[in-house]
Amino acid sequence: MTRRDILSFFHEPFGDAFYFGPEKISPAHLRWPADKIERSGRGHYTYDWVLQSILTADKDLTKRVFIKDMSYHIVPPIHSITARAPSLQAQNLSNISPNPTLLPTQVVDAFKFVFLIRDPASAIPSLYRCFIPPLSAQTEDTNLDPTELGYRELRILFDYIRDKNKNPPPLLIDADDLLTDPEAILHPLCAYLEIQYSPSMLSWPTAEDHAFAFSLFEKYAGYHEDALNSTALVPNAEKKDAAPRSSEERNDEWRAKYGKEAMQIIRSAVDACRDDYAYLRSFRMRPS
Repeated sequence: MTRRDILSFFHEPFGDAFYFGPEKISPAHLRWPADKIERSGRGHYTYDWVLQSILTADKDLTKRVFIKDMSYHIVPPIHSITARAPSLQAQNLSNISPNPTLLPTQVVDAFKFVFLIRDPASAIPSLYRCFIPPLSAQTEDTNLDPTELGYRELRILFDYIRDKNKNPPPLLIDADDLLTDPEAILHPLCAYLEIQYSPSMLSWPTAEDHAFAFSLFEKYAGYHEDALNSTALVPNAEKKDAAPRSSEERNDEWRAKYGKEAMQIIRSAVDACRDDYAYLRSFRMRPS
């Protein structure tokens, strides 16, 4: 987001249709406060409405479109595996097999994909914090849905893109590698995206930087507090030198932080994602 001079940014735009719009696929609204969707201002966001906003931005020839989104927003998760986006089908923009997404194949084919993964033993406990106080007061949710963690859907989407684009194959980055040596990851990432690398990409210290980040993140209040409170991406020497922890050690940590019942919820979710994560990680870009 530091390259606002050459990029137009969308932060989880299809999540608006997935969670809030008339075609919403997630059951999350059933446990939310009754007026949350109305307060969001996104109750009218169909998948086509979101897509058209992206395509409109793409007409600006001075900038390229950069989208950060979750795979399960466009690859139907296991709880709604037969879901469709009627607004796209009604306009004759439906999928062409074997496209696993809700989006038109010609739209999927127009993008260059970068996949970001994170060890579920790190990602899921971090996400769990969003469903307990104090963050749950902002997220207005108290339920970690194991069907909306995204590893299954990310694997499906990755395989589809990899099968279609073998040369070059899509780039896949493990967050641990990025945190250990950001520059070693960003250099080849920029080359892949045909963007000139600059060390300034690694920091966002100004009030303008933070105001821009907040403008993108505020629609998902409570989920991005660590990012909003950061000012730079610096090498994490502790992560590089840390010894792997056993399942028992992690269980003890989660039990101490969140209690026995929460530990069991987290452990079950982590284990359910482990195989998909390991598969995806085998394709990761390795720092040079």
